Amino acid sequence: MVEVKRLQKNKALALLIITTFLFSIVVNQTLHTTAYIVSSEPILENLIGEGAQSEEQINFPNGTLITVEYSISRLYSGDLSGIVLVGNGSDFELDPSNGLALNFSESIKERSYYTGTFKLTENAYFKAYGWIGDITNGTYEQLENFNHLGPWHYLYVNEEGTPPDFHSIINATTTGVPYVYYSPANKTNHTIVISYRVYGATENDSVTLALSVYRDKITNASLDIFDSEIVFIPMVWANISTSTYEVFNTTLTLSERTIYFSANNSYGWDTWGDTGLLEETLNVYKINNGFHFESKTFLSEPHTEVDQVNITITSYNATDSETFGIGYYVVESSTNDTEIVSWTMEEAIFETEYNVTKGNGNNDTVREYSLLLGPYDVGNRLYYQAYNIYYGEIYNETTGALYFLNIYDSRPQLTLRPLNETYFNDEKITFSYEIELARGNITGVLFDYDDGSPLDILPLDETHSFNYTYAVVTNRYTTTLYVNNSLGTSNNISTHIILDFDGPDANILSHTDNSVNITDGYVELYFNYSDDYSGVWYVYIDWDDGTVSNVTDENYAYHNYVLSGEYSVIVMAVDKAGNQFNTSVVFIIELPTQTTPQLSPFGITATIIATIALSSYFSRKKRRMNKI
Repeated sequence: MVEVKRLQKNKALALLIITTFLFSIVVNQTLHTTAYIVSSEPILENLIGEGAQSEEQINFPNGTLITVEYSISRLYSGDLSGIVLVGNGSDFELDPSNGLALNFSESIKERSYYTGTFKLTENAYFKAYGWIGDITNGTYEQLENFNHLGPWHYLYVNEEGTPPDFHSIINATTTGVPYVYYSPANKTNHTIVISYRVYGATENDSVTLALSVYRDKITNASLDIFDSEIVFIPMVWANISTSTYEVFNTTLTLSERTIYFSANNSYGWDTWGDTGLLEETLNVYKINNGFHFESKTFLSEPHTEVDQVNITITSYNATDSETFGIGYYVVESSTNDTEIVSWTMEEAIFETEYNVTKGNGNNDTVREYSLLLGPYDVGNRLYYQAYNIYYGEIYNETTGALYFLNIYDSRPQLTLRPLNETYFNDEKITFSYEIELARGNITGVLFDYDDGSPLDILPLDETHSFNYTYAVVTNRYTTTLYVNNSLGTSNNISTHIILDFDGPDANILSHTDNSVNITDGYVELYFNYSDDYSGVWYVYIDWDDGTVSNVTDENYAYHNYVLSGEYSVIVMAVDKAGNQFNTSVVFIIELPTQTTPQLSPFGITATIIATIALSSYFSRKKRRMNKI
């Protein structure tokens, strides 16, 4: 009884320990889960307009009901006094005391969710404000993307008007790069026409085109930061109207190498996206006036470890004030991305300038630049791309390509046959070779036969093979091929030749007794073999009935003959040089005569009856199938 109580007490103690341990894990996990939640401001989770085609849509018909969903950390939601929307337009106000209140909807994991609905009656912008206790003790929604319009969410009414949307360019073509266009340079009176469309506009609306040779000046202007480097040009109605938009355009005569532009009206700047929806990013377009540039290596051949990498940059219609260079990095090899040289940008050196007249009468001003890199080790891989700096802006190569170079071995790469440690039983040896160069030319080829003769200058022919007869002094020769090239590097390769003119030994130790006729066709052989110099390569037995058995590394074999006759069995041993030796034995096989089985009259009768029965069975089955 005492033992039972003691066990129960131990169980209770163990249960208490386990419960305490599990509780500590839960508490620790809870603290761990909530420890990283340090932000108490509301976060917009969803914005859905009634009848919207997409969650990203921010332009709607007048009177559309807009539903928003916000979340806030549950660490704060228990003490939360309220969340409101503040802003301007569609009955929004900037004062939180008069904001649109959001209602609690649910809590999931570490966040609580609040929703609200309002009617969009005019262009509007808004954000959320949440507070604990006094309404002045609050936090505004922190918008991560502070765009040129300001830190708000924007909504537009289609019927009221929207910002301009880029429409087209005449006399300039797309480069394949988004927002970048190309126009031939130096064309007489060359003009371009830039067009924008405005949804819900009239022909009397005002649209302004902003131009600059600096991209960031356009961006600054959208933030109401202006300077003398930006020009504003009123756009005129293009006499193009549709049921949803009007088109406005401006005609320009190009004089700069590159210009940037965007457009705005009283509703804001061009922020239209590829999906046809308004977004938060300013669209800035670029036109290159006959300008482009490209790079290539001076060498068209593979580069080696003794070469400097000379990269040339060719620019068309660049200006005197801009610079060009190469951005590059180097990794260990094509299979190892460990960086030897991290991303580096080096300015190229101006080399020459000249003019080229094209077939259409345009004159291109061509400038060439160069930059030396390296040399690098064998196997390294160099990645590079040309860049251009114009008015402080960095451009990648016109093609946008990132090129790479593998660094090859400058030494001749050699192949020589026969392979190393090859045996021969003839003084006349046939050699063959291959010589591969990454670049350069072969300047010298020598062959050392290792028999005391002078070094041989090989004739280089298409066969790349030749014969040489050794004056046998010893059995072993180390033959070597030497090759030099025009890069000043060389290489050599050797092969070990072994001459062996002595054949192996082979002996039959015992076999099935052939002094009497063998009536069951079964025979056995015991044998051995050896070679004192090069070693036995393989051993086989020819049983003289069309069967050959490979018995290399074996000393015993057996065979079953199926026909009577006299068989001369050969045991053949071949050494590594090709020398052969054989021994033989004769077996006389006399198998018993076999008679052809004969059917008795009873057997014939039984066979006929069985045949008739089977025929009747299949006939009845066929008739039943036909009835079905």
